[in-house]
Amino acid sequence: MHAMAPKPMLSVEAAAPDFVRGLRVAATLLAVVLPCAVLPGDAGAQSDRETDHVRITARIQDIDTRADLLGAVLELSGVANRFVTGEDGRVSFDAPVGDYTLTVRKGGYATLRGDFRVIRPGDFLLRMSQWDEGDMGAPSRLVVKVVEAYGARPIEGATVMLANGTMVVTNADGRAEFRDLESQAVQLEVEMIGYASRTEPVTLHPDRTTAVEVQMTIEAVPLRPLTVEVRSQFLEANGVYRRMDQGRVMHLLTKRVIEERGSPRISDAFSRIPGLKIIRESTYRTVLMAPSNCQLSVYVDGIPFGVDIEGSVNIDQIPPDWVELAEVYWGNRTPIEYRGDACGVVLIWTRASSRPGSVSDGG
Repeated sequence: MHAMAPKPMLSVEAAAPDFVRGLRVAATLLAVVLPCAVLPGDAGAQSDRETDHVRITARIQDIDTRADLLGAVLELSGVANRFVTGEDGRVSFDAPVGDYTLTVRKGGYATLRGDFRVIRPGDFLLRMSQWDEGDMGAPSRLVVKVVEAYGARPIEGATVMLANGTMVVTNADGRAEFRDLESQAVQLEVEMIGYASRTEPVTLHPDRTTAVEVQMTIEAVPLRPLTVEVRSQFLEANGVYRRMDQGRVMHLLTKRVIEERGSPRISDAFSRIPGLKIIRESTYRTVLMAPSNCQLSVYVDGIPFGVDIEGSVNIDQIPPDWVELAEVYWGNRTPIEYRGDACGVVLIWTRASSRPGSVSDGG
């Protein structure tokens, strides 16, 4: 028994950039100084200070340019007010002593979020980095990355669909993005030719971006078998394959078509060609006529076929089982090397001449 291959993973992450992304000077976001000493008998004063509001000043800058950021919004968990930085990147606010979650947002920058402890008045500096794909803290946003299961190579051009009909095609990085999603539970379907389709349920975080990595396994796509042809040097030299490849052959009879007729007379195979006339002048004389009622010349393996004393060619002298291919031309479609005085030509190539690598001197 063969072990069943494990199903590719579907990795889901609620993206919440921590402060390390925005900090190079400080390792944590913390406005902390030591508490004031409390004298004996001053417990009441200590209690008052613990419940007092203290003044905090924040400064927000761009992590790369060190430019002060105007309009950065700071939020403390449990505090209704929001605080917005001015042109100098600073904002001061009063906060009760205690532990909070601090969130800093600004359009075009990665959202910062972390623990924040207030003990006594102080100030702090935070630096924010620009985010190419938008604010990862934005609600109702789903980012899907489609990769190969083995090697994690991004898959470009995969179709990512939701149950509501919304469809996005992955970019060169294998990413597709959905915004303003109303439901917290979505059905994700990923399709790409050459890969097994994936359909998975995904639960979205209510106030953060949800990032999903979908791993796709390669699926064998049934293809028609290759047709391999080893070509005859003789037919190559006589331009047969060139005329076939360029679509210049006016009418072509193959060995299969000739065999399907099952007739001992080769002329019967030509009866399928529109406009061509078969004239049987006698039991021993059959000629082929173009629509203009002129007789077609016949060549066998590039050599003119015998003409009787009356100038006619009995094509039925050629056994059908000799023939591999037959080309028929008339008028301006006739290859220039075979025009001569005739209005058209029949080029018959025997099985001997069509063998791979065969060489004939025409005798």
